[in-house]
Amino acid sequence: MDLLSIISKVPVTYLIFLVFAVIAIAAAFLVVSVKSVMHAALFLAVFLLSVAAMFFIFDADFLGIVQILLYVGGVIVLILFAVMLTARVQSHLLQQTNEQKFMAMFVCGLLFIMLSYVILTSGLQGFEKSVLQGGVTRDVGRLLLTVYVLPFEVASVVLLAALIGAMAIVGKKDE
Repeated sequence: MDLLSIISKVPVTYLIFLVFAVIAIAAAFLVVSVKSVMHAALFLAVFLLSVAAMFFIFDADFLGIVQILLYVGGVIVLILFAVMLTARVQSHLLQQTNEQKFMAMFVCGLLFIMLSYVILTSGLQGFEKSVLQGGVTRDVGRLLLTVYVLPFEVASVVLLAALIGAMAIVGKKDE
């Protein structure tokens, strides 16, 4: 059998998933290997976007949107602002280093072998899409606004208080 006939038998969603998985692995490797903190933050954004794309592939729309809004839209922007506003980082005095890179490569290689074994022995089950009536996002939204409305609003107030507290701590004092 040639490679083209083997690829033609593989589901398209599996191939697209593999493309985003390779992008995620490459971006994650670059996050921990580049010297610049700014570049590491940008590669982290690429990693998080590829994870969101994998969520969308498997019809987990809610998780994909939450991934983009919270992590890419919130955490990465916060990291980039912190990097840009810190004078030490801009003067290139602070660079990312890793003193235990050989131990980390060993652990990552061991984890890769274990995960590869689990994936290859699973028979690639779970790639069939199960379409739910109405979708998951509508169900999650209905639950957040009916059953879990109190915890949802308490979390909103706690996050607002944390934001106001952070602004008060960082804000300049008139002295």
